[in-house]
Amino acid sequence: MIRTLPQLHARLLTNERGDPIFVESKGRKHYRIQFEVKDAPKDAYAATFELDPKTYYDPTRTLAPDDAGNFVLSTTTYGDYPVSVQLRTKEGVVPLVSSVKEALEKSRAQMGSSPEVDTAIDYIAHN
Repeated sequence: MIRTLPQLHARLLTNERGDPIFVESKGRKHYRIQFEVKDAPKDAYAATFELDPKTYYDPTRTLAPDDAGNFVLSTTTYGDYPVSVQLRTKEGVVPLVSSVKEALEKSRAQMGSSPEVDTAIDYIAHN
């Protein structure tokens, strides 16, 4: 049996027009984003997300799976940084490492055709 390896994906949250939602603060656009672990093993019972410690006052966040068995973290970001996830299963820890930009690019096709999505991803990639 071939097992699919878990991956970290991210998507920008959008309004009814498909444009990314953001809050402007201190001259920066802070985009609303959701990180999700795709293809998590069925026995995964927790995921610890490590965000940028220079940006977030609470960079370490541990989640239990939601009712559908998914690990989804909602937050905001204005820039790219490394993201790591320690996915805990009954067999041990599965480490996932990505960046905000890479995680967004994996899910780009699911975020609609709005050119503002591409602009937002580019903004994040360069900050």
